[in-house]
Amino acid sequence: MPTLDSTELVSLAKQLNLVSVVSYLLPLLVCIWRWPSLLPEHRRFILGALLTSLTLNILSEVGRQVWHSNILFIYLIAWTETLFLSWVYYHAFHTLRNRRWLLIGVALFVLVASFESFYLHGLYGARTYTRVSQSILLVGAALVYFEQVLRELRNIRLERDPVFLVSVGVTLYYSGTLMVFVLEDSMHKQQQTNQIWVMYIVESILLIGFNILLAIALRHAGRSVPSHSLPSSASSN
Repeated sequence: MPTLDSTELVSLAKQLNLVSVVSYLLPLLVCIWRWPSLLPEHRRFILGALLTSLTLNILSEVGRQVWHSNILFIYLIAWTETLFLSWVYYHAFHTLRNRRWLLIGVALFVLVASFESFYLHGLYGARTYTRVSQSILLVGAALVYFEQVLRELRNIRLERDPVFLVSVGVTLYYSGTLMVFVLEDSMHKQQQTNQIWVMYIVESILLIGFNILLAIALRHAGRSVPSHSLPSSASSN
């Protein structure tokens, strides 16, 4: 079976990276299209988060090609993704217990990310612990949501449940890229160039899939959405 050489791997990885950046337009455009169907108290925040993610990813790509450094933008992207998705799950959880655990997880993420940025590696250093804590927090939140769906056994079509679709994307992307974040720094030190580019290819493909699922979730938002999607209150159980 033929394999790609280093030049072809680099070219493919860069092309997929550009496609993954462009894919941020999908949920943004769907958000604008479905604007009247989104809850008024939430739609501005959703639009702002999507615009911020798109802008930071564009700046990250510009930084990589022009300034030859995009670490700061990648760091800001991680913060934006984590806080936005945590906000989604906070409103999706029914119980105060789950919401409290989510807030504790967010607080731990903030502590880890701040410690790594200001004390351990600096603003332009590695982001291994930040990425790992982000993945644990968001995948954990997605699994808790899956458990909530199973416990309540609602008679709904899961493929039209926006938070369920987002959770599928979160689980696939953040669990699938966890080893990329963990091994990236050591692979750079060991000069395992081909393996690094393969991991970047995998990351780009998973990111494209995540943005597609996010766009589908926004498309279904407001269409007979179950009351659990963005609740106004939560029980204490």
